[in-house]
Amino acid sequence: MSFITVSIYDNTRWDRYIRNAHTFDFNHTWYYHSTFPGEPVLLVYEERDDYIALPVVMNSSTEGIRYISGFAGPLASRNFAVLDNGVQERFEIAFLQYLKEQQISESSILLHPLIHAAFKPLRTGRLQQHADSLLIDLSLSPGMQEANYGENFGNNVSLLRRKGYTVRQATSIHDVDTFADIYYRNSMHLQSGSAHFDKAWFRQILRPSGFESTLLLACQGTQVAAGVLLTFCNDMMQLHLAATHEQYLQHAPLHLLLAEAGGLGKTAGMQYFHLGGMGRKADVLFASKAITSETYPGFKTWHVPVQQIQNSLKNYRQQLSIAV
Repeated sequence: MSFITVSIYDNTRWDRYIRNAHTFDFNHTWYYHSTFPGEPVLLVYEERDDYIALPVVMNSSTEGIRYISGFAGPLASRNFAVLDNGVQERFEIAFLQYLKEQQISESSILLHPLIHAAFKPLRTGRLQQHADSLLIDLSLSPGMQEANYGENFGNNVSLLRRKGYTVRQATSIHDVDTFADIYYRNSMHLQSGSAHFDKAWFRQILRPSGFESTLLLACQGTQVAAGVLLTFCNDMMQLHLAATHEQYLQHAPLHLLLAEAGGLGKTAGMQYFHLGGMGRKADVLFASKAITSETYPGFKTWHVPVQQIQNSLKNYRQQLSIAV
């Protein structure tokens, strides 16, 4: 058994662990982490044919306090529902030991509402429930999908079409740069930390790089009013970024994009459309919330408090040196 760290500079090894896992989403990939400030690393615990991999980003505050953030949660070689508890427990021990060795004061890991439906830490840290997540089952009819966005969603989509709004996929660098400019203005308005994406990043993400993505644009005439950047991974389509030009906010053209995205995802063979949450503000992404717990599961974060890090391993009788 072993516990290793994979550097962000070793993209081949990083993505090999991710793609060999039971399932994964775009947020686990090397590419997603490659633009983060701080030090992204992939923590991997292995024993025999099983492993658990956890992508995290290490940062330090202005006071010199070191902390870890995770934006995708752990992955495993098997579904967490059937993974041997002993493997997960030994992973947690190794993770705690790593946090202590690196002098980490706090660890907070966002979990995926689908991938981590059966994940629960055995002895390390606690789970905290959040609400800002929306999950659409693309096997439903378009009308049933639209109902999950709120009772006025379908009417607004029809109104947008009558006003002359159309949707198309981005086909040029100019399209991508236009969306990037709109996204920057939205980020400045929200004082969002996501503004570190530069135009080169937006251009690169739409090129073949081990995952599929597309940029949908809502237009009124020749003017781009809004856009959504979608990623496709396994059977999950994710709204990665969304932005609306300030001159068109009152029309909510994002509604038309969401309606069109559902059809695109179903055609591409996706089963779920995941929007919002995962730490992002919902006010720009969508205006209404789902009406059932099945489509509005929220998401969870896995917190490991400083007290447990400082006292790590003391409460465990089973040590990493035990042979497996």
